[in-house]
Amino acid sequence: MASVMDSFNPARPAEAGAGNGIVTTVILPALNEAEALPQVLDELARVLDAHYEILVVDDGSTDDTPRVAREHHCRLVQHPARRGKGAAVRTGLANARGQFIIIMDADATYPASAIPHITDLLAENDLVRCNREAGVNEHMPFVNQVGNWLFDALLANVHGLDGNDHLSGMYGLRREAALRLKLQSNGFDIEAEIGIKARAQNLRITSFPIQYQSRVGEKKLHPWRDGFTILNRIVALVLLYNPLAIFVAPGLALMGLFLGAAFMLQRGPIITPYFGLSIHSFIVVTLGVLAAFQLSVFGMAAALYGVEAGYQPPGWLVFLSSRPIRLSAAVIGLVMAFGAALDLIAIMLRWFAEGAGIFLETQAVVLGATVLVWGLQILSASLFLSIFYGRLQKFAPVTLGDLESR
Repeated sequence: MASVMDSFNPARPAEAGAGNGIVTTVILPALNEAEALPQVLDELARVLDAHYEILVVDDGSTDDTPRVAREHHCRLVQHPARRGKGAAVRTGLANARGQFIIIMDADATYPASAIPHITDLLAENDLVRCNREAGVNEHMPFVNQVGNWLFDALLANVHGLDGNDHLSGMYGLRREAALRLKLQSNGFDIEAEIGIKARAQNLRITSFPIQYQSRVGEKKLHPWRDGFTILNRIVALVLLYNPLAIFVAPGLALMGLFLGAAFMLQRGPIITPYFGLSIHSFIVVTLGVLAAFQLSVFGMAAALYGVEAGYQPPGWLVFLSSRPIRLSAAVIGLVMAFGAALDLIAIMLRWFAEGAGIFLETQAVVLGATVLVWGLQILSASLFLSIFYGRLQKFAPVTLGDLESR
């Protein structure tokens, strides 16, 4: 029995294609699919030739799934206990020998006849998705259809994914592209992770429609439990791959709102027939300015974490890390902090000179302290970007001045 791998191991020798004639590996993650697996393997045997290998990853089945796989003379890798579909896919990727890798559910819902076309498309693309179009209304539960539609809309609007049916269980990947994705999902969120990371890394992606077929055997996907797992993966990855929309833009918008409110309250209390705003409100909005700016800085830190993980940085982050922008921001932050510190010192000296009686310049102190902290935030953010300067500027566009300097 082949050894079980916990992840797609980049150090694994690429036996693919070269010495064994295998071009494509078809991975079938299977959990208690003894009823459907014979039909799937028979269909694959009719469609595929010697340039394909079939790899069944048994995810701790308690039925005859391993026996069926052995009887059909395909490769078998087994998990000693159930670990989830995503873990089975990753184990298959770690043990695949082909240059091209095709994942297909082992429940007979996907047509084996689509596999040669996927292989052809992988010659020019990194990821090929099979969109379930015909047969969905007849063979997919309504709650699953609604869930797929909602997740497609979420992936399109939050992560910018094109097309639809991103959770399809039949798709192909080039080996080198799969290595770059560094997959981590253990459950049914594996397809969402693949789609998001492929989009973030600008992989070449295409798709084509297929016929969705009736399931054979017991279904494994639980709409609510697994739907929450998929949602959790989408939200977790948006923090990494789209911090501009989640943190930076909202932070800047809130900062502008709080700055406007602080400007109005700095001129004096605002009294209306419905509410009154005084010095206490001024303190709150100035603190809001700092919190909103920190939210934007957190988004920058999330984007830098993605760079540290090996992913291509967004253009706005590369722009902010450029020397003129960083140095200008550092100077502005330093001037703000130094000027505010001098102003606070002057206020305190004036108070002591006047006898240290009742302090009447609370608003000036709050404003000065806010500017001081804000300046230090800008300065520290600029210094933090400097740590990643070399790595980020590798992605900066080449200008005419750069070419002339060479």
